[in-house]
Amino acid sequence: MKIIELIKKPWFFGVLTCIVAIVVFWNIPIEKREYGLSQSNLTTDYTGLLPERIESVIRSENRLHLQKIVREANESGHHISIAGLQHSQGGHTYYKDGIVLDMRTFNKVLEIDEQAKTIRVEAGATWEDVQEAITPYGLALKVTQSQSIFTIGGSLSVNAHGRDIRFGSMAETVKEMTLLTPTGEIKTVSRDDSEAWMKYVIGGYGLFGVILDVTLELAENEIYTIHTEKLNTADYESYFANLIDDTNTAMHYARVSVAPNTFLDEMYVIDYNYTGKQDDETSLKGEKGVRLSKLALDLGRQGGVLEDLFWKSQKLYIDSIDGNEITRNNAMRSESTFMEFTKHGRVEVLQEFFVPVHSYEEYISDLKQLISPNDKDDDFKVHNITVRYAAEDSHTSLSYANEDMFGLVILIEHGLAEEEIANATSRIQEWTSLTTKHGGTYYLPYYRYQTKEQFRDTYPEWESFLDEKLRRDPNEIFQNLFYDYYIK
Repeated sequence: MKIIELIKKPWFFGVLTCIVAIVVFWNIPIEKREYGLSQSNLTTDYTGLLPERIESVIRSENRLHLQKIVREANESGHHISIAGLQHSQGGHTYYKDGIVLDMRTFNKVLEIDEQAKTIRVEAGATWEDVQEAITPYGLALKVTQSQSIFTIGGSLSVNAHGRDIRFGSMAETVKEMTLLTPTGEIKTVSRDDSEAWMKYVIGGYGLFGVILDVTLELAENEIYTIHTEKLNTADYESYFANLIDDTNTAMHYARVSVAPNTFLDEMYVIDYNYTGKQDDETSLKGEKGVRLSKLALDLGRQGGVLEDLFWKSQKLYIDSIDGNEITRNNAMRSESTFMEFTKHGRVEVLQEFFVPVHSYEEYISDLKQLISPNDKDDDFKVHNITVRYAAEDSHTSLSYANEDMFGLVILIEHGLAEEEIANATSRIQEWTSLTTKHGGTYYLPYYRYQTKEQFRDTYPEWESFLDEKLRRDPNEIFQNLFYDYYIK
């Protein structure tokens, strides 16, 4: 009887509901999508959209072992691709019936020069490995992606950029590298090398040889104050013009609303301002609030009212960090686990479109006419737009920034049925055409939605890139699906 009376109490139902909610919340699965070098005897990369059968995967042992593999490939005619963590999405890390070099074992930190502020590290190490090594010295990275999970070699192969607005692209921070060339030579090359190897290796998608190790320029691990502010998208150009001219800010990015009620009208800026203080004591932050973040993102993925709610939750979070202090190293290691997406029959992909800084306002205005503000019932869904600054880059052959650009990183979801992929392809091709109409470009590490004509119009340097590829790799030893589809 006592149990029945207890059940009838209103407070009991409240407590029971809270317990159930906590249990459900704590057990939200944080799945990892299955992809990589041994999935059902096929190789895939992060999206799994381009499965291909390969001959073998070889885990690198040492540089002499790699040199032997390359020299034998020149004699046998085998093709080689290079893989790290495989976060590229367009078949850049494997080739049909080819050999894949798994570089993840090539991951040692070789030397830290505290006075010169440099680090020499093998290409299979991650940015997290580097951060763990340099933080005790009060040093930090100059340029890296906003997350620390990628390998050094992989990031250099796509010439990644990040939140820093003072140092340009990643290519500008590489002092020298040790390269295994397509003909089997091991040589040290630098930015001033007369043979210009780095121009083609960085942003060369693994087509010009194997990066063995690199020497990176470092910065001080400074302490920044975070400043956040809500803006209308029409005001962003002038806001950024003042920001780039004011040397008080070191790092910056922005988020644009894709929620129906504020679609492409509202955005938040996040600035990291100098304090004049440096740090050699603060530990590197780990992933926090993964389940809560995943729950919020999963709600936003539903679209409609729930996407409005998700944007409001993002605004609350962004407002909450205004005025906080953070070290440079910690500002360069955003959470990533909560973004995992494993819904059956669907995929999430990235695209990044670059548009000249001075064209941003007009571009966003035109973009409103192209994509739906409420994609709740659409197969093609846009979940996030992050804006980062990409300074003009003249250091690489296939440069995405032929002038100062804003890079819009887009998170897109669509189905895997043939007609759904065709629809997504058509939508992204339209988006690409709009971008190039405004003098922009698109980023090449992602899935091959764009046509061959769009690639060649956007990257007219592709012919000289191919000429250099054939000159330096006459047997075309280094291959991948990206090269096979767009360049050959």
